[in-house]
Parts: sequence; C-alpha cells; structure tokens
Amino acid sequence: MKLDVPRFNGDDALGWIFKISQFFEYHDTPESERLTVASFYMEGPALGWFQWMSRNGQLTSWSALLHALETRFAPSQYDDPKGALFKLTQKGTVNDYLTEFESLANRIVGLPSSFLLSCFISGLAPDVRREV
Repeated sequence: MKLDVPRFNGDDALGWIFKISQFFEYHDTPESERLTVASFYMEGPALGWFQWMSRNGQLTSWSALLHALETRFAPSQYDDPKGALFKLTQKGTVNDYLTEFESLANRIVGLPSSFLLSCFISGLAPDVRREV
C-alpha cells in the first residue's frame, strides 16, 4: 500500500505534524532520517523557513523541528480555543459550523463528550436547534 504525505506550505501545521508523524510511525522511519525526509514535503513559505532554520543550525533533531514548526506555524498559545468554542455559533451551513467546531475541539483536551455535544447544539442556529 502506498501512502502519500501531504505537502506542507505553512497552513494547518498541527494537522500536517499529525499526518507526517503517523506516516513515520507506520513506516518505522528512524528518528535520524525524519528531519531530512520531512523537508522533501515542504514547499512555499514553509520550505523557505526550513532552509533558513537549517542553515542557521536551529534544526538539529526531529523533536526540534516539531517544536519549531509549532512555534512558527501553529496557532498561538494566546489563542483561546476553549473560549472560541464556547462562543462559536452557526453562521453558514451546518457542515461549515461542524468543521469549525471540530477544528477548535481538537485543540482542547479533557472536555467530556456530553459537554461538547451540549456546546455544539447550543451554537446551532435557532431553527436548526429546534430540529435536534
């Protein structure tokens, strides 16, 4: 089975980190090779950043790359995904709302599923909420 790793251009850093980490685990890629292999899947702003960081000796290991990627491209720690989730309301389609809800919920650890369900339902448009 051939598995493709998506290219990374700086968007959705946490999603890309998850996917490439899963790829490396599945293929038993040694830690010592992960940094080089990951660079083959970078393009655009992410590749330029990687080249600069490599030339300046900032990326010495796979874990250093993961940390640096999160620092540079992932949402800031000053973001408040929990607060944003609590305030999230449906403005477009239910599918658009679900996508945004899942994106925020995936960044929060420890909330019970019953609470997440309640939060999801309360953010639905009133006419949709009545149908649920």
